Amino acid sequence: MNNNILEAWAERRPRAFISCSLRKEDQQFIDFVKSILNNNGIEPFGTVGKYSAAPVNPTELMKENIHLADFTVIIATKRYEQKDVLTSSITFGPSEMIHAEVAMSFMANKPVVVFSKEGTDVGSFIPNITQFITLDGTKEDLQSKEILIESLLTNACEMAKNAEHSKISEEFEDFVLKALAVIGGAAILHNILKPQEPSSRQVINQIANNWCPNNA
Repeated sequence: MNNNILEAWAERRPRAFISCSLRKEDQQFIDFVKSILNNNGIEPFGTVGKYSAAPVNPTELMKENIHLADFTVIIATKRYEQKDVLTSSITFGPSEMIHAEVAMSFMANKPVVVFSKEGTDVGSFIPNITQFITLDGTKEDLQSKEILIESLLTNACEMAKNAEHSKISEEFEDFVLKALAVIGGAAILHNILKPQEPSSRQVINQIANNWCPNNA
């Protein structure tokens, strides 16, 4: 157990929004990372479709859960095959939604920690804005990186404690959006962050309320 986190968060466990795949083949590695968080006194939280469900747009629930969490943990696993046009080498990268959730977390002023499964190419965006740790899912590899992981999680929790007293700069926000545009995640982030249009039922209800306010 991480005593530094326990002492700093005596009133409750820090909560980490988990951004991860919901695919069955990734579940073993995701559970492996969750066990690391639990062993360090951190509560996994908020994954839409896993820890959280509601009869609303999933992206709206995701936005809400990121804001409710203390920080974000990205669990990057292989999703798409990528081919280098110059070398013809093949790599496997995570879903672009992962990149959008990283950016969204930073814009919400939430620290981001990334655990990448060995063999997953996280690309150039994530390494430019946060540190990440690659794991192969074995006990031996975990033991060799235990001190590094504890340090990373302790610092993330400390940053989360201080986050309410700081904010990201406009320059950094601009950098995030431009970096996302390069990898194709900007459109996803735009769709997530744009104001939601009211539904036809909401419009009708509003008209009815304005027309007959006493019946509202």
